[in-house]
Amino acid sequence: MSEIKASQLLKEFNLSQLKPVLIIYGDEYLTKTLVVEKFKSVLPVKVYWGDELDYASFRNHLFSKDLFSSSKAIVVRDFEAFTDNLKKDELKQIIEDIKNIKLPDRLILVVNLEKLDKEPYKAMLKLDNVDVVISKKLTFQGFLTSLKNKLAKEGKAISDENLKYLASLLNNDLTIAKNEVEKLLLYVGDKKEITKEDIDAVVTPVFEENVFNFLDKFFKKDISALKIFINLLDNGVHPFEIQSLILSQLEKALQTKILIEAGNSLEEALDKSGINHPLQKANISNILKNLSKEEMVKLLSNLYNLEVAQKIYYQDVNETSKEFILNFVRS
Repeated sequence: MSEIKASQLLKEFNLSQLKPVLIIYGDEYLTKTLVVEKFKSVLPVKVYWGDELDYASFRNHLFSKDLFSSSKAIVVRDFEAFTDNLKKDELKQIIEDIKNIKLPDRLILVVNLEKLDKEPYKAMLKLDNVDVVISKKLTFQGFLTSLKNKLAKEGKAISDENLKYLASLLNNDLTIAKNEVEKLLLYVGDKKEITKEDIDAVVTPVFEENVFNFLDKFFKKDISALKIFINLLDNGVHPFEIQSLILSQLEKALQTKILIEAGNSLEEALDKSGINHPLQKANISNILKNLSKEEMVKLLSNLYNLEVAQKIYYQDVNETSKEFILNFVRS
């Protein structure tokens, strides 16, 4: 097993030098996605999502023959969502299956973990046919350099002070930076220098983006929701704002669920609940997918009890909110 930096792999992509199995991990989403896109540009890749696979379907995709090709290339995104639901004997068999993958076949596993220090990854790292790609967030200085290079490439100047200000709004996140810088470039048009007023006019501070990220992780019972919540608090968001958003999403999801049980399709139920924006539709659909009606009702009750404790018995708002989130994602 050898470990390669995602940035280096993107610069010097050479398929012939890579082993048949590639594990891509780390906390930088964008470069992981770009590596997958590199494979898709040179191979007829089929992409699957971990939460949509079970033991039988994964093995079927792995071993089924393609009538029109002598090889196959499979990408599994959110691979940990697949392995987390496997039984012990199934996990052992999957490792054996991965061990037997040989060129020209390829398997690319995208993992949303910052470390590969638990099973099945510890076992997989010992296999001879595995390469590992690490996709880590840039240092703050590296992030500044990346932003400055992007703007310079587009013929734009920016002072060091304004560059640092722009970076401070983007939380060292390349995915958010890509979207926000594109908005900024469109806004300034033919102007040669970017000012603070330009930045304030169009750039969305990262903590506003993180609210939606938090809700997504929270309703998926992902422990990283707690880390995002703490980041939101550090950026001045009050726990009551987050709790209000949870309540709003929960009530809409319950209403939609009741309409579906009454015989409406998902689209009909969303429409009758007044949920029309694509992002809202995706959020509510994810809640319905991840939580049963009983779980939603229980969460609603727990949220009510939380606010009673905070507003009537004056318990510490920050600490009780953190405890509420932790208890839910662990349930």
